[in-house]
Amino acid sequence: MASRPEFVAPPEIFCDDSEARKYTSSSRIIQIQASLSERALELLALPDDGVPKLLVDIGCGSGLSGETLSENGHHWIGLDISPSMLNVALEREVEGDLLVGDMGQGLGLRPGVIDGAISISAVQGFFHIFIQMLNKWS
Repeated sequence: MASRPEFVAPPEIFCDDSEARKYTSSSRIIQIQASLSERALELLALPDDGVPKLLVDIGCGSGLSGETLSENGHHWIGLDISPSMLNVALEREVEGDLLVGDMGQGLGLRPGVIDGAISISAVQGFFHIFIQMLNKWS
């Protein structure tokens, strides 16, 4: 269990250049991200009016989930704490706009600017923080 990323270090440390490339080259990860992103879009229940929506991918990493958003005709902004992951996204020439940032600090966007948000794997980073807090309290 200790080899899971959320137990090794926070995402800004764990997701270095090597890990970012490894993550993005895994066909299993790519398939899982696409499937979960499709489901996230279904759950958003966006109006089917033919108008592209502006979505935020919180914890976008290398843009795997964002590709699904693009394939479904949407525009997107990707936010991630790992510059290494975003560099891979840039190399892959994803269609979204990319921002380095900590989702815990907010997005800095006015209300009503975006039509929805997804976050596929980013919650794992919270586990590291939670475990650290539990260890302090124990």
